[in-house]
Amino acid sequence: MEIKRVSSDIARKLEVAINGIEGLSGKVGWFEKSRYPEDQGGDFVAEIAAQNEYGNPSKNIPPRPFMRTTIIEKQNDWRAFAEKLAEKVLKDNLSPVTAMTFLAVQAENDVLKKIKSITSPPLAPATIAARLSRYKDKKTIGLLTKPLVDTGLMIATLTHEVSKT
Repeated sequence: MEIKRVSSDIARKLEVAINGIEGLSGKVGWFEKSRYPEDQGGDFVAEIAAQNEYGNPSKNIPPRPFMRTTIIEKQNDWRAFAEKLAEKVLKDNLSPVTAMTFLAVQAENDVLKKIKSITSPPLAPATIAARLSRYKDKKTIGLLTKPLVDTGLMIATLTHEVSKT
């Protein structure tokens, strides 16, 4: 029996889509260029985010997970969104890079929402007092007591990257 390969428009689109997706990755987080100013310690934002995620007993910082919990809570939503995006890629209505970017942006927004929603464990009174002493506007007590939000830099620098290896 002879097998003859027949090329079709659908087969070509599938091949292009597979080649476009191969080696493509999306990441969400804080990357090397994101640092706190020198007058605030100059630490990498990713380091402080990890310290908040996992806690740091040596500094009396309890864990306030936001990345791991977002992944657990949203993975099915992301999978469904990826399937819809994949259909558009296969129909040649969307490039693989654009699809991955949409997915990464969705994940970034979900992590942001999680960070903003965390209220416990509450900040220690010493942490609130330290924050209060740094701010001239003493009327912003609501933000001063909010875990994971001090200067706003962690939220402002959360981003995504899409790359092809």
